[in-house]
Amino acid sequence: CERGALQTSALPVTSAVLRWTSEQLRKGEPPSWKGVAKAWEKRRFVAWTEAWSLYLACLHFEALNDAECPLVPYFPSCGGTAEADPSVALARFLHAPPPTFYENLRAKNRRTYVAGRSILWMSPALLFFHRRRLPYYLVEVNAGAGLDLAADVVMPQRAFKSDFVEARVGLEPEPLMIEDIAHRRWLTAGVYPDHLEAITQLDAAIDKVAAANKEDASFIQLAPCAAEKAPAFIAKNVPVDDDAGLLVFNMGATVRMTDEEYAAYAKGMASTLGKWGDRGLWVEVESVRGEMYSTTYQLRVHRVVDGQLRSLVMATLDVEAGKHQFSDASDAFLAVAPPPKA
Repeated sequence: CERGALQTSALPVTSAVLRWTSEQLRKGEPPSWKGVAKAWEKRRFVAWTEAWSLYLACLHFEALNDAECPLVPYFPSCGGTAEADPSVALARFLHAPPPTFYENLRAKNRRTYVAGRSILWMSPALLFFHRRRLPYYLVEVNAGAGLDLAADVVMPQRAFKSDFVEARVGLEPEPLMIEDIAHRRWLTAGVYPDHLEAITQLDAAIDKVAAANKEDASFIQLAPCAAEKAPAFIAKNVPVDDDAGLLVFNMGATVRMTDEEYAAYAKGMASTLGKWGDRGLWVEVESVRGEMYSTTYQLRVHRVVDGQLRSLVMATLDVEAGKHQFSDASDAFLAVAPPPKA
């Protein structure tokens, strides 16, 4: 929580909640934390942001879901003020939280929509599929409500032709349906309660996807599937099409895997892509693997060449420093002809 408070220092409410929680835990486990510890006793967190960001999401959800929640006056997303100290209200809430708070801590997965991140699959798609006018199936792993799948509709790009997308498929252990008010609140809860710009962007994305769904009921197809089972699910349920390609992407998903789990996932993805020949592409937007407290995202692209999975870091985005860097090798790696061997 302490490191999370530092990272979110620009958001006074979020950082104050995490800072107070960290201070309480430093004094020893308070009675109010025993329920949290019990809810998490069978969970395992790999990424350094997982536990505290889920904790925040569960707090935020309760404020969104109950107008009488003590946190409401302190969360700007609920009409509260960002200037008051939320610690007294937080202590009051944690003294007797509703059962849903612990249930969400135990079983839910935070899914957050980040507008600037959602579009990052589009650049590889342009280079790999669009320039050879090849239609493709688009699949996201840990898709939540599937909002990232519609990035080209939510934020249209001049050079991007949405007609090339044959189908949009979102895989998620428990898919979130935007027409369900509880699911929509959970999506909002995934955004920090005083990050109002991000909540506005989320609402706009939901509205555009809802309009597209109304026009075409199959615009986004969501299916229950855990991340580790995604390669096998895709191989079984997305038949190889000689006249189309396959783009699979994940954002903030594999960072939650151990090295062994990621190796198995990559092996499965290589097997699935291999069946598509030079028409299969796997795109990742993930934190740097091996960096304990990474604030750097990598746009990684993978394709199978000569039976082997080949990979390239197409771009690096340092969130903390506000810098980004692009690889000059991207164009050649994503060329129609197999890229030269490293």
